[in-house]
Amino acid sequence: MGTILFFAAGTLLGVILLYLLGIAVAPLNPSEIKNDHFECGLPPSSEVPMKANFGYFIFAIAFIVFDMAGLFFSLFVFADSTDALNWAMVFGILLFAAITISMKEYRNAKSA
Repeated sequence: MGTILFFAAGTLLGVILLYLLGIAVAPLNPSEIKNDHFECGLPPSSEVPMKANFGYFIFAIAFIVFDMAGLFFSLFVFADSTDALNWAMVFGILLFAAITISMKEYRNAKSA
């Protein structure tokens, strides 16, 4: 319990010190633009909204899939049982299917 409290106190102290350092070092030059309200970027330049590229969505989904794959495969590697190996194979097959489907969708969206 003492280690957790020591870590929490150290983290809190570090955050407070970094905040105070930022206040001490940052220049103070307010302007009209900096004090203005910020709402979702620049005003629209046309009435027709721009469509988002589908490739960005596929890239984000692939990143999440690979991130979770790394987590789950690392859990399977450290388990010492046959059941863990079987689940790792099932997970690998599902991962392969997910990557194959996402790449197929990406190619279809790119060619359209």
